Amino acid sequence: MIVSLIGSVLGMAGGLLPDVMREIKDSREHSRELDRMAKTATIQLEQIKVRADAKMAEVRMESDAAESRAYLDQMRSIVEAQARPVGIKFVDGFNAMLRPSTAALIMVLFVSTSGMYVWSVLHQVSAGALQMTDAASIIWSSLVGDSIQAVLGFLFGYRSTRGRIGHRG
Repeated sequence: MIVSLIGSVLGMAGGLLPDVMREIKDSREHSRELDRMAKTATIQLEQIKVRADAKMAEVRMESDAAESRAYLDQMRSIVEAQARPVGIKFVDGFNAMLRPSTAALIMVLFVSTSGMYVWSVLHQVSAGALQMTDAASIIWSSLVGDSIQAVLGFLFGYRSTRGRIGHRG
């Protein structure tokens, strides 16, 4: 009797075993499919983020370029408006003389101020309080020396590039 009971149980288990194995196999396949789908979704999300970042960078560059063009156009119109004569002789004459006279006044003030500074340093050299090498260092490392070097550097740089960029004259 025990043998037939064991045989019956084994027979029932043997009949259920393929279904149980299929269920385990399907369950594993389903979890693998879910993992594949999650990984695919992650990769697609990363690709979308990269494309969106690239598009945003492109939009920013186009925006910056448009803003630069608008600024350049605005500056060009301001310069053209400032250079255009108004038709009143004394106003046009004043406008024509304003920039050169201001530049001349600044140059006179600079030359007189720097002349007094250099004269006082050289006076100390003649009195024996300073060596000439120290005086040269004091003069050329001051704002006077820096200003002279800046102006000369600008003028030489301007003159050397003026004909190359398209300006003539």
